This record gives sequence, C-alpha cells and structure tokens, in this order.
Amino acid sequence: MDPTQGKTKYTDWSMTFGVEARKLLTPLIQSRRLKPMDFMVLSFLQWHIETKTGRINMRTKDIGEALCLTDSHLSLSLKRLRKEGLLVKGLRGTGYYWMLDPGIWHVGGPRLFEQRDAQFQRLLNE
Repeated sequence: MDPTQGKTKYTDWSMTFGVEARKLLTPLIQSRRLKPMDFMVLSFLQWHIETKTGRINMRTKDIGEALCLTDSHLSLSLKRLRKEGLLVKGLRGTGYYWMLDPGIWHVGGPRLFEQRDAQFQRLLNE
C-alpha cells in the first residue's frame, strides 16, 4: 500500500526527495561549504523526525552524545546546516525544536506538506 495515498497502516515513515536533495546538496559538497560530518548530522536528524509534526524534539546535548561529537563540533555543524537553509530552529514553550527542509525531507501525509513548508519558511526568515 502506498503511504502517500489516503489512510494507510503506515503512520511512521519519512521520505527523502532524491532529485531535490541532489540539486541542493551537490553544489554544497563541491564547494566544501558543508563537511562530511554535516551529512551524518542530517541523517541522524532525519531518523528522529516526528511524523505528526515534522519536528525533531532533541536537545543539542543529546544529539552530540548519540553521535559522539563534542559540543563545539556539533554546534559548528548545526550552524553550517542552518546557514545553508537545510535546518531551522524553532521555539516551543520553554524549549527548542529542529526542523529539516520539508522540500527535501518529508514525513506524514501529503496534505500536511504545505503546512510544514509554511512553518519552515517562517522559521527560516526569522
């Protein structure tokens, strides 16, 4: 059963749009604006996207511990990803959450795409 079609038994899935990722990431790789570690961080964040919200509710400290990265290395990686528009940080209550560009990393149903993209763009422009 196709997870993009109506109601399905698949509720916890994510999809990477390969063509879009290649178009955006290839120049960043070739120009060395991103480091190989940044792609490890991106992959890790993709694994932790909440399918109902599109958010990643993990503290930076927890990400660093899971990936065995020092605070400074992880902070620099997150800064590069944010600078390139692949990742945003949002405020929710007293804490923060992360969000990957839904144009490349998509989770949940197709009708939620527009909501998540609007939220991402708003956070990107703040």
